[in-house]
Amino acid sequence: MISKQCNSKAASIRQSLLVAAACVLLISSPAVQAFVPSKPAIHTSSTSLNIFGGLKNAFANDDSLGKAKDAGLTSGPRYNDKVSVNGKPVPNVVVNQKISQVCNAARVKVPYNCQNGECGTCTVKMNGKKIRACVSVVPNGKCDIQTL
Repeated sequence: MISKQCNSKAASIRQSLLVAAACVLLISSPAVQAFVPSKPAIHTSSTSLNIFGGLKNAFANDDSLGKAKDAGLTSGPRYNDKVSVNGKPVPNVVVNQKISQVCNAARVKVPYNCQNGECGTCTVKMNGKKIRACVSVVPNGKCDIQTL
């Protein structure tokens, strides 16, 4: 009876030692250490390659060129306030804007097919002359557009 108790105690001690050994192996494995924050690297090197030091002022503004000008139109767009579509005045129309865009701004439907003036589907009258709305532009001065 005593020998059975000793064997069971020895077995439980062996089992405890195996569990402890397994825990030590798991903790010391690299997979677990991947989740442990590492110490930040401290660089104390005084050597500098200075690769981009020569380009330091390459993209600086050149003062000898004078003040930078605004890109685009110098005096802004030219507006034509004398534009109407089917008798309805259309505000903020720019000279050389396509007639098709002006008709869209006035909410007037004009049918289109080819978009390059060949088919004649978009024909409208501007100042009494038939034109193609998809390729014609707004002139200076009076512009009265009538749909057909």
